[in-house]
Amino acid sequence: MRFSFFGSALPRQVWIQAAGRGLYQLGSAVLLFYMPIVFVNYSGFSATQVGLATSAGAVSGFFGNLLGGSLTDSPRFGRRKTLIVAGAAAMITALLTSLSQTLWLLVVANLFFGISTGLYWTAADAAVMDSTQPAQRQEAFSVLGVTDNLGFGLGTLGGGLLLARLPSAIQIFAAAAVLFALFTLLMITAAADQRDDAEIPAAQAGWKQALTDRKLLIYLLVNTLFITYMALVNGSLPLYFVNFGGTPELLVSNLFTWGFIGLGALVQVPVVKLLTRFSYLQALMLSLGIWGSGFLLVWLSGTLAQTTTWTEFGIFAVFAIAAIIYKPTSAAWIAELAPNSLRGIYTAIAYQCWAIGYVIGPIAGGWALDQPHQVTELFWLVVGLSTVAGLLVLLALQRQDQAEPVALPEA
Repeated sequence: MRFSFFGSALPRQVWIQAAGRGLYQLGSAVLLFYMPIVFVNYSGFSATQVGLATSAGAVSGFFGNLLGGSLTDSPRFGRRKTLIVAGAAAMITALLTSLSQTLWLLVVANLFFGISTGLYWTAADAAVMDSTQPAQRQEAFSVLGVTDNLGFGLGTLGGGLLLARLPSAIQIFAAAAVLFALFTLLMITAAADQRDDAEIPAAQAGWKQALTDRKLLIYLLVNTLFITYMALVNGSLPLYFVNFGGTPELLVSNLFTWGFIGLGALVQVPVVKLLTRFSYLQALMLSLGIWGSGFLLVWLSGTLAQTTTWTEFGIFAVFAIAAIIYKPTSAAWIAELAPNSLRGIYTAIAYQCWAIGYVIGPIAGGWALDQPHQVTELFWLVVGLSTVAGLLVLLALQRQDQAEPVALPEA
């Protein structure tokens, strides 16, 4: 069964995964955004303790991706069962968090969440790849990008409303457990495995094949750059606008929500539809150029001391366009690289870039924000110029594709 969307038909499983993405991100937003606020401001934990707990989740997420790759491509497990386990692990996370009175229990909760995210993103992307044709994939992943942004944005806003009304702040995480339960129920009742099981190699052979794929390994270099930029925009840039631009925290939060998340959800599908005339690599080059332009605008606004509310909104909007081009295009590119039987493993390897980027970005951004003003401004210039390295990598991949093209077929 197929449903029409913006003039084209997408398979039913894409919509099921899109609904699942929205539910999963609703619960994730409550956990990720409000965990520091609740446990530091209401439960008496130190920021260092909460940071330690969330770091444990990042570490387990690395192993979750590896496990997700193997389970997703396993003939006995597959996409659907992996998604169900991911939902169950997320439910356990939320319930443990709602009961956490000690640091060790909060650490355990985050360990479960790292496993959950590793399983979820790998299996969900592979499921969409299975149910779509190459010409549909960019658009299909853009639909998931819409529900991704909407889910996280609504989760952040709704969590704030709950926090103001619940008798105990920690009860907010029980609400997240309900959302994850709904996600799990959706996967149990509606998700389906649609992969071709004709050729499923042993797990060890699958990992060996993926780790010796030269194109994949080259792409990981530029993919890590993309994720590092994402981490800087999500974490360091809002703090930069507060500390160096003098913008109130609440206003920066609103600018980020509406300029980056909201605008991204609004224009996601129309922008990606416009990109169907380009190859995946050309679209990624365009995205990289926009990332670079955004960071150069940050540098210019700080250097010229002309940062205003509208300037900051415009900068977030530029980054929103860069992100909505990157996310679906990167997923579709991985789908083109991966053999049908190894989509889970290829996706798992690509998602390791998120773990690396979210280590590099916060460390580099935190260091820069602790420096004198001139050094901080120079940092944004250097980040913007670093996109040149990424463009060179993509150009090298494009030269390889002249002999073996993997461009997006005409819709």
